Amino acid sequence: MHGKHNTVYLLGSIHVLRPGDYPLDDVVQAAYTHAGALVMEIDLEDIDSTAVQSEMLASAMLPGGRTLADVMGATRYARARTLAQDVGVELSTFDRFAPWFAAEAISQLELTRLGFQAQAGVEMYFLERAKADGKHITGLETLHDQIALFEGLSLDAQAGYLLSSLEEAHDLPRDVDAMVGAWKRGDTGWFAKEMASEFADEPALATSLLAARNRRWLPQIEALLNDDRNYLVIVGTAHLVGRNSVIELLKQDGVDAVQR
Repeated sequence: MHGKHNTVYLLGSIHVLRPGDYPLDDVVQAAYTHAGALVMEIDLEDIDSTAVQSEMLASAMLPGGRTLADVMGATRYARARTLAQDVGVELSTFDRFAPWFAAEAISQLELTRLGFQAQAGVEMYFLERAKADGKHITGLETLHDQIALFEGLSLDAQAGYLLSSLEEAHDLPRDVDAMVGAWKRGDTGWFAKEMASEFADEPALATSLLAARNRRWLPQIEALLNDDRNYLVIVGTAHLVGRNSVIELLKQDGVDAVQR
C-alpha cells in the first residue's frame, strides 16, 4: 500500500514455522529491508514479563472449582477427549482450565511435535532482526487485549473453539505441508477456503477472533500511510483473506493493497 510519502507492507504470517521452512521469499526479505519500522499483532517483547504471565495464568483458570467437563457438557467433553487422545494428549490435564486455554495449549503441543517452533515463527524471525537493526517495533494490540478477547467469549463458544482446534490438530500432520506450501506461494484462496471451513459452524467465533479485531486494527494501519517512514505490518494470514479481512476493509475505504 502506498501513502503520499511511504509504503506500508502487509505480510500474512504463520506464527510458528520449522527451521527448514527458511529462507523466506526474496519479496518478503525486500519488504523488511525497505521498512523502517515493524508492526505486529502484539509486541512480542512484552509477553515475557512476570506480570503478563501471571495475568494469563489467572485468566486461564476456571472459577469456583468448575472443571472443563462441567462447562463443556458430557457429549462435547467426550468428543474432545477422544480427539485429544488421538494426538497423544490427555484432556484431563487441562480440567481446571478454560476451554480457550486448553485449545491454545494443545495446538501448540501438536505443532511442536511436528517440528514447529515459536522461535522460528515469522514474527520472532523479524523481531530479532529488527532489534539488531535498531528498527522501531510496536503492536496493534496488547497481550492483555488478546486475553480479554478469549475471556469475553461465552463458555459455549470456547467449547466450540476447543473442538475445532482439536479437529485441526488431528488433521494437521496430513495438512501441514499443504498449509506451509500455500503460504510460501501466497495462495490466499487456499487460506480463505480453510478459514471458511474451520468457522462454518461458529460464525460468532469468526467475528470475535478475526473480523472484529480487523476492524479495530484498520484505523491504526491506515494511519501508517500518513507517515514518512515505511512499515512492515505482520499479522496472521487468516486476517488477510476472505470476508471482512483487513484487505477487504482497506478496499472498502479506497485503499488498494496489491499482492506481490
